[in-house]
Amino acid sequence: MTFSKPRLVFAASLLALLPAAVHAQAEEEFVLRTGRRIPADAVKPSAGGFTATVVTGASATKLDFKASEVEQAFLREPTELAEARTQIATDKLLAAIAALARIEEGLLPYREVPGAWWARARLLRMDAMASKGDNKAAAALADAKELEGLPHSTSTMLSDFKTIVAPGDSPDGKITAIKDIAKRSTDPWISARAWLEVGNTNAAHGKMEEAIKAWLRVAVFNPAERDLAVRGTIYAARGMQQIGRPQDGVKLLKDYLEDHVASPYAPAIQSETSKLEPKKTTAAPAPEKASEENSN
Repeated sequence: MTFSKPRLVFAASLLALLPAAVHAQAEEEFVLRTGRRIPADAVKPSAGGFTATVVTGASATKLDFKASEVEQAFLREPTELAEARTQIATDKLLAAIAALARIEEGLLPYREVPGAWWARARLLRMDAMASKGDNKAAAALADAKELEGLPHSTSTMLSDFKTIVAPGDSPDGKITAIKDIAKRSTDPWISARAWLEVGNTNAAHGKMEEAIKAWLRVAVFNPAERDLAVRGTIYAARGMQQIGRPQDGVKLLKDYLEDHVASPYAPAIQSETSKLEPKKTTAAPAPEKASEENSN
């Protein structure tokens, strides 16, 4: 696959922004199948794959390699991707979808590199589209044609996520399939998102108490997946309001704020809390009773 010069320049600029990441790695590098390790900041996309200039002492060696020669890339999450997570968690779905489409385009040269962030950008775009209600379109982004050329681990991850976001033939069948993915997936974000979808599916079919349990499971068992944990908390609070327990929902949100003071999702939680809290009404003063003198 060849790439235009503007695309390669944009990809390189995205890679340069990697240090301000959420999922930080100790060292950014590309590990080749030969065992050779190349610092990530030395790697640049090229028309034929990648090129790197490795400096050792006073000498410099130029290396050219393809994505198929990479065993694993260890890279920090791009800042833009972390921002898109926040947009999804705060219901800014259209903005997230647009941003993720741009990120995917910029990271396209890394599409077939195991461990690169292109796949996560695609995953999050599917998530945003499904959250907006475009489940069929979201699932289509992981059709067989879309998976061609991807590493097996990436293809499996996207296929599993397609099952999670795609409309199911029946709610029970979909929940069973999703729970199976949650159990066997080695990706904690996928497992957490699977349980979030269990809650969504139950809620859509009138099983709100079961939905609340599933959403709370995400917040309790996957706190490290902060974007999903906050969504699970918000969904559970909304569900509690629907079953006549709004105060429990408010308490849940306030407890989250107390436990996550510096969370980037604090404004979203505060906004949700204000929506669920009963509105304070100021009673009109009672009219003064007329005095006996005036009544006479």
